Amino acid sequence: MSDVSIERLSLHLSGLSEGEGRRLTRLIADGLAAASVPNSTESRDALQSNIKLRSGCSLQEISDQIVADLLGQLERSV
Repeated sequence: MSDVSIERLSLHLSGLSEGEGRRLTRLIADGLAAASVPNSTESRDALQSNIKLRSGCSLQEISDQIVADLLGQLERSV
């Protein structure tokens, strides 16, 4: 597993309160920290995740989808 550094995480969301946005950010960070990140010599300046959510998704479900999408992008860049 390689080290990953995230300098900035920006979320553009609608329908969430500031507190929910902060909680979602923490869930995403925790999910990435717990994941096995593929080894790569390539540095990425930015990743972008655009996911479609079902109505009524929990913050954990949203976080899981974002983490899976970001990890998939990293795996494809190895």
